[in-house]
Amino acid sequence: MKKLLLPGLIVAMGLGGAYASNKLSSKAVPTFRIEGTQCVQVNQECDENLGELCTYDGPGGGQLYKFKLNETTCSEQLHRSIN
Repeated sequence: MKKLLLPGLIVAMGLGGAYASNKLSSKAVPTFRIEGTQCVQVNQECDENLGELCTYDGPGGGQLYKFKLNETTCSEQLHRSIN
């Protein structure tokens, strides 16, 4: 019984670690978009994985960005994972 417990525990820890690292890599990040001449935060999930460009689903649409550099400039386009 003890001979099976330790290897089983090690395998379970390895699977848990792999699952956790996968979840971290697709973590949603805050998003910003250009509204008129302002860079404003919006409530929409995007991630940093390669995939299609992340666009705003609300009125006016538009590209979503990761950073707000200042009041009028957003930077670094975000993507959506293709699942």
